[in-house]
Amino acid sequence: MNLIFRKIVTGGSLESLFHAYIHEIPIVLTQPYIPFELEKIENHEMFELLGYNTHNSLIKVQIWDRLAFVLSMAGLVLMPNNVRNVRHDSNRIVFALNDNSRLTIAYERKISFDEHIDGDVDVYDWFNIKSGGKTEIEELNDEEDLVHKVLFYDSKRVGNGGKGRKDLVSFSRMQMKDIQNYENSESYVRLKTLQMMKDAGMRGRPNGYSKLGTQLHYALKVEHTHREILKKYKPKYTMLQSFKQIKEEKEIWKLTKKLLHQKQISILRESSRLPVDIVI
Repeated sequence: MNLIFRKIVTGGSLESLFHAYIHEIPIVLTQPYIPFELEKIENHEMFELLGYNTHNSLIKVQIWDRLAFVLSMAGLVLMPNNVRNVRHDSNRIVFALNDNSRLTIAYERKISFDEHIDGDVDVYDWFNIKSGGKTEIEELNDEEDLVHKVLFYDSKRVGNGGKGRKDLVSFSRMQMKDIQNYENSESYVRLKTLQMMKDAGMRGRPNGYSKLGTQLHYALKVEHTHREILKKYKPKYTMLQSFKQIKEEKEIWKLTKKLLHQKQISILRESSRLPVDIVI
């Protein structure tokens, strides 16, 4: 199969999807940069084009999902799900598929949207709070790269003591080559996180009273569940810069209104994930 376009976008970031949406340009999803699932962005009038009408902050990954959904429905996502390998050939991208067929995308102009940042990664360590999860604190910050932020969120675990109980995720900036060093390990992150919690005055669950009537507490306790490592990139344009490039209304905006009816539609993150070893 051969497809020919005047212009295409290659990328996979939130910014690249938004640029393709704003300009109604086909996008080849090369390496998806799916936003961290708890990362928020302040609402802006530009998101009204996607059907959002709230004044509250938005979750970036939900915007990523919505853009991928609408662009797919408009036939503007160019990425087969059965790719064996991919190569460049002048102004063409050639996909060799698992069924031994080929998909060739020819173009006059290609906008390579995401600049990969080699080495630097964002690391997210997730912890269940086993003692001390009933807190009003939402965020802790530190100047160091290791655990520069601790974010508390409402726990979704079954049997976690009811409303008001929280779990947490620790944010760190690292070099990929240093991930395996002990000082960057999950154990070290756990110790740093506990210290930041103690410094903020947090304590474990109540444990009765002393003879003097003082409330006693168990020690803080957190349990590591998993680690996420996300690669970093630099987009060609920010979403606001793409928004300011608008010159005329696009048909895909009308399609969005028909599909969403001002309601949130999101595909599963797992179905959003594409092979990350295909880099164009």
